[in-house]
Amino acid sequence: MRSGRFYSVLLLWLAFAPLAFSVPVLAASDDLIETPEFFTVTIAGRLVRLEGLTVKRADAAGRMPVALITHGKPPTRGRMREQHASDLAPQARDLAERGWLAVAVMRRGFGASDGPMPAPVTCGSRSLVKRFDADADDLQATLERIAKRPDADPTRMIAIGASAGGVAVTALAARNPKGLTAVVSISGGLHFDNCDKDDALVAAIRSYGAKSRVPSLWVYADNDRLFGPAIVARMHAAFLEAGGDVKLIALPPIGRNGHTIFDSARGRDRWLPELDSFLRFHKLPTWPAQDVDRLARKLKSNEKYLGFLEDYVSAPSTKALAESRTSGALGRAFGFTSMAEARASAIALCQTDAGADETCDVVMENNVWVGDGAIASSKPVNIAQRPQTATRD
Repeated sequence: MRSGRFYSVLLLWLAFAPLAFSVPVLAASDDLIETPEFFTVTIAGRLVRLEGLTVKRADAAGRMPVALITHGKPPTRGRMREQHASDLAPQARDLAERGWLAVAVMRRGFGASDGPMPAPVTCGSRSLVKRFDADADDLQATLERIAKRPDADPTRMIAIGASAGGVAVTALAARNPKGLTAVVSISGGLHFDNCDKDDALVAAIRSYGAKSRVPSLWVYADNDRLFGPAIVARMHAAFLEAGGDVKLIALPPIGRNGHTIFDSARGRDRWLPELDSFLRFHKLPTWPAQDVDRLARKLKSNEKYLGFLEDYVSAPSTKALAESRTSGALGRAFGFTSMAEARASAIALCQTDAGADETCDVVMENNVWVGDGAIASSKPVNIAQRPQTATRD
């Protein structure tokens, strides 16, 4: 009989070292291929080089829908230069696992992209629109370049942005570019440490709502230290009143600062299911609900555990699921940088539930069933030595 206790683990991924550009490499999981590269695009008649990363399933065939992913803005120029497309690899892998050609891009002035930032703003700036429009130029140019790839479906493209990148994808949507079917803003906004620019931010959002006809999903945590419920409510109302199409998700507090939900494994575990629901509603690709039913049948589980299995399927990669050979106890682990780490933690967590004298096998790696081969199994271990939980926030 299955135990009713289940455990999950979240680990902060390690820093991703820069990789040789334009050379395909295996990702953290060998069912994905990621390629660091530079995108040469044309913006306002000028050639611009933007740092990027593409991730797709190793078994992908034909034209895939495109998910463009972009970043936020750190507080200093030095940190802007230290951001790189590889920092977005975890989110790109999450989208690639869902069947997308995931494309991460660094906008001008960030990382190894050309610079400087084309439209910087300060406390003295009266409007933020020029800044966000310049960001949208980079995103639109990247989408136009990616649309020409033989493995890209230019009729199904989405854009996902975090923090300042969230407003950048909102500005992109206001142009209603051909093929852009949805945008997703995670903790979207632009924050100034030394002055209050909330009015200018709301005004920019209102202007984009008046033009955008692209469905939008906004996700914030209630304990976001930069964009709390009050400013989120103002932006939401302004966008809707202007005629925009947006679904707002206000998550309960996550960690010490909810502004980190785009990056942290704990945060991704919360907003990825919201993204899945949004994609399904708009008939865009994600994992099918039938995957959970098939997994339950393989595990000989009952309806009581469907929620646990659904949480596993929707969880961030890199992840693993382990099952006890005798009691049927389960352990899931996600948010790791390598499959070896995910396997070890899933096994340890399964044994915590089943007991140290039982053997647990890894039955799922990411969303691929590997149970028939029992490729990773455990021997009794000291439960006190199991991996400790750690999160970014």
